[in-house]
Amino acid sequence: MGKLDALWEYQQSELALDALESKLRATPARQKLNKLHGFLSEQQAQIGGIKKQMEARKAALTRLSAQFGELEHKYELEVSEICAMENDPECTAAEMTESRKSLENLMDQLNAARRDIYDTITWIEKATKDYKDTFTKASKAKKEYDAARAACEAEIAAAQPELDAAKAVIEQRKTAVDAALLKRYAAVKSHHAVPMAMVEQEQCSGCRMSLPTVVVRKVMAGDGLVECENCGRILYFPSAGK
Repeated sequence: MGKLDALWEYQQSELALDALESKLRATPARQKLNKLHGFLSEQQAQIGGIKKQMEARKAALTRLSAQFGELEHKYELEVSEICAMENDPECTAAEMTESRKSLENLMDQLNAARRDIYDTITWIEKATKDYKDTFTKASKAKKEYDAARAACEAEIAAAQPELDAAKAVIEQRKTAVDAALLKRYAAVKSHHAVPMAMVEQEQCSGCRMSLPTVVVRKVMAGDGLVECENCGRILYFPSAGK
């Protein structure tokens, strides 16, 4: 077995492990777990957003209530002043008119503040219901998520012997690979999930581009490491003695 044959066998063992792990990631339980994870994340973000808005609205309600109290106090003072003016023979009609206008303005402000308070309380009540409904949905989803996670963990536990065996093959084959080749393999893997490509019908099986005849001959002869000029994968052709 040549050096590239050993590297190819190493890649095949890595691909076998990848296939096992991909199979586990594609089970109905794992798909359900991923879906529930996304749903829970959305619900948690929504709960956080509602809570933040409720805190802001409650703070606004406190300010509105204080403003309403101040306006009520001013209104009461204004009413008292008008009553006093009505019993004051020296009070002019113009002064009474001005005072009544001021009283009407205060009444308009009180009505506007009352509406703002009502709207804010209505919003808080609706947000409280939304918060409870969302929290209930999230709690239910959390139970389903825990069950799906337990199922996934059971699947992993059942597959662990096969996973361990696949990892052992990788480590065993790794020892037969030239260190320099292994380093280059790792570098190519940073760009391609499958770093090595078979030469098939004078093409790179990775990118399907045609290869120059001289390159094909060099690969078939096992004359050192040759990479595809198009994709950069390590080109491979089984040696005669393999």
